[in-house]
Amino acid sequence: MEAAVMLHEEAIPVLKSSLGLKRRTLEFNLKRYRERLSTFERQYSMISQEFAAKFEGGELGDDAEWFEWQYIFDAYNETNRQLELLKSIHL
Repeated sequence: MEAAVMLHEEAIPVLKSSLGLKRRTLEFNLKRYRERLSTFERQYSMISQEFAAKFEGGELGDDAEWFEWQYIFDAYNETNRQLELLKSIHL
């Protein structure tokens, strides 16, 4: 779904700057999440998608580290989703 937004012309540079800052923040966070996910993946010899399926299926128990991995995996996916949305904005 697409939507049109009306802006005063002088607001466009402010909006572009804000969107640029948000994009850089998301990219920074995405990199950090990816690094942390890679650490878990190496440590446990499984990719995060495989881990999530096993964790959600109750195969791994309730160790605190599993919850951290799941949180980081969810945060990574949400950050990536937001970044893709930002990339779809055309001013």
